[in-house]
Amino acid sequence: MATFTPLSLQGKHFPASRQSVLPQVQRAERKTFPRHESFDFEPELKKRNVELVAVLDEDAFGPTLIAYLVFVYVKPGKIVWLHKICLLGHFRRQKTATTMLKIKAERYKGRGCSKIQLWVDEHNLPARGLYEGIGFQELNRAKDYYSPGRTGVQMALKLLSS
Repeated sequence: MATFTPLSLQGKHFPASRQSVLPQVQRAERKTFPRHESFDFEPELKKRNVELVAVLDEDAFGPTLIAYLVFVYVKPGKIVWLHKICLLGHFRRQKTATTMLKIKAERYKGRGCSKIQLWVDEHNLPARGLYEGIGFQELNRAKDYYSPGRTGVQMALKLLSS
């Protein structure tokens, strides 16, 4: 049976034993998101305030990507933005995203972060259901946020009392 391993990368390169992971993340990004919404991992991961969390299936063939999340830290209010979340095909609807978001929320709370914020397309009901199920609440809406006719919904998960 395979084990699921979260691998966090912030401001440095993956360890040599995990060099196959970043190309898997980049391929998944290109397949999943439109070109104008895709993340350029090479320069972004060099920034100290960007964290990539890759969830791996460890088996005899090596690490295989299951999901990834990209977080961006904003220091002044100790706010963390969930910039990206991607689960690959048959790993969806297995509570992987819920588990990872809850784990990261607890870690950020322990570091004194006050909230996690994100933007989601108003018509992406599975994603909105995921976020609402964890406790995210709607803060704002922005018409044409993603592209003409695609409204963005800003949501936040409060971690600490203000």
